[in-house]
Amino acid sequence: RRHQIAKLFKRHVPEVPNQRLSSLLQQSVKWQCFTGTFPTVERLFRSGLENEQNEDDNNENLYEDGKKKKKKRKKNLLTERKFDLVLGNVCVAEFLDGKKRRMKSSSNDGVNAVERVPSRPSQTIRLGKKSYISSALFLPDGKGLVTGSSDGFVEIWGEPISYSTKQDVGDNKSDKFKNLLEQNIDFEKLRTSDLPYQKEDDLMLHDSSVLAMDVSRDGSLLGTASSDGTVCVWKIANGKLLRKLERTHGGSGGDKGAAVTCIQFSPNGSKLLTGGHDSTCREFGLLASRMLKEFRGHRSYVNCCSYVILPNASIFGNNDAPGTQTSGSLLVVVTGSADGTVCVWDGRTAEPLREITTPIPTSSTAVLHGDESVVSSKSVHTVLHLHSPPQTMIVVPRTNRAFLMSYSGTVLKVYSRDDIQECEFLAAAVSPSNLWLYVAADDGKCMVFDMNSGKVEKIIHSFAEECSSGRGDSICEISGIIHHPHRGMIGGYSSDKGQKRGVLTLWK
Repeated sequence: RRHQIAKLFKRHVPEVPNQRLSSLLQQSVKWQCFTGTFPTVERLFRSGLENEQNEDDNNENLYEDGKKKKKKRKKNLLTERKFDLVLGNVCVAEFLDGKKRRMKSSSNDGVNAVERVPSRPSQTIRLGKKSYISSALFLPDGKGLVTGSSDGFVEIWGEPISYSTKQDVGDNKSDKFKNLLEQNIDFEKLRTSDLPYQKEDDLMLHDSSVLAMDVSRDGSLLGTASSDGTVCVWKIANGKLLRKLERTHGGSGGDKGAAVTCIQFSPNGSKLLTGGHDSTCREFGLLASRMLKEFRGHRSYVNCCSYVILPNASIFGNNDAPGTQTSGSLLVVVTGSADGTVCVWDGRTAEPLREITTPIPTSSTAVLHGDESVVSSKSVHTVLHLHSPPQTMIVVPRTNRAFLMSYSGTVLKVYSRDDIQECEFLAAAVSPSNLWLYVAADDGKCMVFDMNSGKVEKIIHSFAEECSSGRGDSICEISGIIHHPHRGMIGGYSSDKGQKRGVLTLWK
């Protein structure tokens, strides 16, 4: 009976990866220092001690003045500020003109700011003419946004908004606390306050379009990959190039290598995983600066790749894999390809463990492309790994459906539109709490799915129009969606070459 009750509550209780605990604690301390809440906590502690001491000293008058002391103590506590640093909720209670007023600057109808669904465009990053954004991501701390452009530039955006004095924050609490929570970073400006090399125009640069990027878990290293097969590793603090790997996916002599479409750091930051147009996924060691493993088996472009730590039981339900361990965790590599399949590989031996085919309609066709490679008309362009429910992933092919699947290939839920059937999903992202799924379609709209129910919670109708500079009457296809790691903020961009200039729009 307890097991049945636990299963009912399991999908309603969010899970947070273990590696996020230290970063959350660091961010909470920084937030307390920035907003000056340490003195508030100290006052709460001292007031509690003073009340206890007064109660001990005036024990004789306890019954006479007990009610008055309790009321006074409650009033003192209500005038303090209370912050939920983990969930991002801020509640300020104060007394004005003898009346209690409560302000919730970062919550909306009882929903945390992290869980809030964006509804309007907030900030817009604009590149120069005839240059468009080909890749983008948020830094792990959420204070920076990295973009890669078609002309090879890698830029970090997000200049902090400074206030003159802390007294200004206390003058208008409702507006200032809202600014501290939602508008303390200006993503429309290059980050130059702590990255002086960007102020001196000493930017990180590739010779061709930057197609993929990733940041190490500690936020110190940035990996970039370009269309000529070059992979670079940069140090974010000073912009220095630490490693440069050329023609990582084939090519020799003066020939350009195959384009690299995805990249990810290993959990310990010592290796890089890349996927490219040569239908392979490769692992490179940063110390040796050479290829360590090759994952070969796809018949077309590899669109996404990632490291995942899984228990063996989630892949082999009946322990039918020969020569594999039956206990402990297993590091696997998950790749999604244009041939319409998702492959799970052993991260240690590079052997294929499972090939998953998405349940696409039978009318879909496959097109021969180049030298014996097959491009499915319903290719898998996005695979999102979830922490809740555990050991699951979102697979998004170029169809009108997205799938919640286990790593054994079982379809657990299907996300589809009710208003129209003839559409294709182009890009997707998931909120940090795994509550909302954002999917951009080819009709210019962005659907927000409830991960638990599978229903469409909201439709952003002008998403493609706001996230591109436009090219007449036609709609530019959305190339990517990014989600802020701590806030209810998403960004969208298009790599359409017909744009006047590259645009990335942030929604909140």
